[in-house]
Amino acid sequence: MTESREAFHVPRPAASESAACKRIVPDDASRFRRNNFDFLRLMMALMVVYSHAFALYLGSERQETMSLLTNGFYNSGNVGVWVFFIISGFLITHSFERSSSAAHYLAKRIRRIYPAYLMATAICAFVVTPVFAPASFTLTIEDVMRAIAGNLLLGNSFPLPELFRANPHAAINGSLWSIKYEFLCYIGVAVLGAAGLLKRRQAVVALYVLVVIIWCWLDATGRHPGGTPLIREVIGWPYRWFWVLPNFLAGMIAYLYRDLWRRSVLIGVAGVAACLIVFHLPGQPVLATVAAHLLVPPALAYLVFWFAFHPAINLHRTSRFGDFSYGTYLYAFAIQQMLIAELNLNFLTFILLSMGAALLAGVASWFLVERHFVARQSDQAHCFDGR
Repeated sequence: MTESREAFHVPRPAASESAACKRIVPDDASRFRRNNFDFLRLMMALMVVYSHAFALYLGSERQETMSLLTNGFYNSGNVGVWVFFIISGFLITHSFERSSSAAHYLAKRIRRIYPAYLMATAICAFVVTPVFAPASFTLTIEDVMRAIAGNLLLGNSFPLPELFRANPHAAINGSLWSIKYEFLCYIGVAVLGAAGLLKRRQAVVALYVLVVIIWCWLDATGRHPGGTPLIREVIGWPYRWFWVLPNFLAGMIAYLYRDLWRRSVLIGVAGVAACLIVFHLPGQPVLATVAAHLLVPPALAYLVFWFAFHPAINLHRTSRFGDFSYGTYLYAFAIQQMLIAELNLNFLTFILLSMGAALLAGVASWFLVERHFVARQSDQAHCFDGR
């Protein structure tokens, strides 16, 4: 969640007019503000809802559209979360550069992440849980204090984490795992900035290369490190970092090298084609996995920014009434679980109703909670950073 409406400054030599018109990222403030990030974030939030509909209703995402397209490598939920991290890496780096201090930067990040997150977890813990818990359940003061303390650390703490035991999946709100990773990425940007590494953009590229190499090695050798309970409490599941960090770093690199990116349909098509070929390599699962790790983050990042800044795609007014994507993401999973538990819906009706209800929850979250913390002067945040 960063400042897509801050003044945009490019400390690079001016390009020629012909070169500038082919840049993916525009170099003037007004064109930069007319981006399509709000639309992308909302669509990605709904993609996550769509993907989870298969997992929560059918018990598996194997028949989900993106899963079929990628031969089971990824689903729409994966892609949606990755796009959030890509956009976030770009805009959060911009936010840090435009902040007056590290404290100012972190204050903006806390205001954007915490209020809506704490409200969503409180509703799940203290409203949804008592309503759907077994009759023998009693909410104690210890439960309340433990949940509050855990969620202040973005721990997704609930009195009954597996509340919906009669559903195909029992978790009360399984989408919230990404919030901790997102916020730690924000802290990482501050650390890199304080160390002066954002001014040495090659260092961020080197970090990206190192992370991807380790990711490829882990999957090629079948290692999926889980860490100790303390490690998981502090930084999350270690292996999961290799699913989100390359995308966040790809967004950072896109920002730091924004003067070099050029718009090309050929590059975009070639990236998609290469990924599809890799996904369907016959009899080469390890090779396909490694190749996918190498190809997908940069290819996806290119498509995201090609779409976000394309001069012929004018969807920049999507959030003129507010940014509903974050709240949609925060509440969707729990809403879907409640619908499954209470209503005997056919699958299509379930998908449509869960999308509509999640979007309404996002609208309520924006107007009742989020806008009161982000609508402050020029640092208004319009970027969804969860997943």
